[in-house]
Amino acid sequence: MNNTALGIALAQLEEAANIAGLQPETLAMLCEPQRVLIVNFPVKLDSGKTIFFTGYRVHHNHALGQIQGGTRFSPDETLDDIKALAMWMTVKNSLNGIPAGGGKGGVRCDPGVLSEAELERVCRAYIRSIAPLIGPGVDFPGADIGTGADTQSWMLDEWEQVHGMRHEPSAVSGKAVALGGSQGRAAATGLGVSLAVRETCKATGWDIKGLRVAVQGYGKVGSWAARILDSFGAKIVAVSDVHGAIYNENGFNIAKLNSYMEKYNTLIDFPGAQAMTNLELLTCPCDVLIPAAVQGVVTVEMACNIKAKLVVEGANGPTTPDAEKILTERGVKVVPDILANGGGTVIAYLERVQGTYGYYWVEKEVHRKYDEMFTETFNIVYRTAEVEKISMRMAAWVRALRRVEEAIKARGWV
Repeated sequence: MNNTALGIALAQLEEAANIAGLQPETLAMLCEPQRVLIVNFPVKLDSGKTIFFTGYRVHHNHALGQIQGGTRFSPDETLDDIKALAMWMTVKNSLNGIPAGGGKGGVRCDPGVLSEAELERVCRAYIRSIAPLIGPGVDFPGADIGTGADTQSWMLDEWEQVHGMRHEPSAVSGKAVALGGSQGRAAATGLGVSLAVRETCKATGWDIKGLRVAVQGYGKVGSWAARILDSFGAKIVAVSDVHGAIYNENGFNIAKLNSYMEKYNTLIDFPGAQAMTNLELLTCPCDVLIPAAVQGVVTVEMACNIKAKLVVEGANGPTTPDAEKILTERGVKVVPDILANGGGTVIAYLERVQGTYGYYWVEKEVHRKYDEMFTETFNIVYRTAEVEKISMRMAAWVRALRRVEEAIKARGWV
């Protein structure tokens, strides 16, 4: 088994296509992206030195509508990773009923070593390079790892300058609210993860109050998931960042934890916590495990020792296919990434709707709309998995792929 992101995505696609009964031509089309753009662009650093950065924008499939997907800034970014993420976005958008195809972008850089001025120059140069492939009705690029409201705001401004200062809030997503960004965007993905736990509890009869939760990756997704689950009455017993993990069987005070993280930019040495490694967190005593960091962390070895009865994927592709088989055999439920972490893309779509019509909702309304969309999709996937005796991941993929194939056929592509 190829446990790279692309290997995992292709394996999931092939398995789901077989269950869904897709035509061979549809499967062949979905195995490869429809468009791939690789750009190399110069950026002058504060020192005066000019270096070249490599960027990507991949359009996996646009049968359901214009492309939608985030942009990653990472020193380890590869084209294959972007292809996998774009494929997952096609499936995620389709599953959540969004009229959009899947795409992904990225720049191979380390935003942590760039000054704010250098990061802005990278954003603007990247957008100038991919400008022909993005914009309303074509591609709505959003934020992801290493990007946020500031980078997206610079990207929007650059796109508008490239297009003659035309104000177009539906050209880039994840931007500042003042520029037409959506309320509630920051919590979006973490909210989806939290709703996945809530709805699983409703479906299984588990009591969410006092449920012990371990969160690997206390970033944008993990920190919001912890905060929201804490408000639901769950007990956050373990969290981690890039430096390591901490554990407290009695649960953490999330407000104090967030204050500590804001002050020291790490969770390490938090008072009253037991130190452990990121890998040890995966197998710590808990009821719910939320891998919200990177792909491929739940391996066969980890799966044999996970103590949680529920795994909710906050990251993209954190569980390898072989590991998931072991979890299933052990009776551990897995809520897949394309369902659990779809909050970002759903609220990006709601941002596109708001920007197109110039009519904006308050945060409470945005989250209410997403809650309704998520709950309906979750219940369909859960029932399908139970009736057809397949995993929730395959139930989600099958539903999504059938919708994509319907659009492909309607267009006369196959």
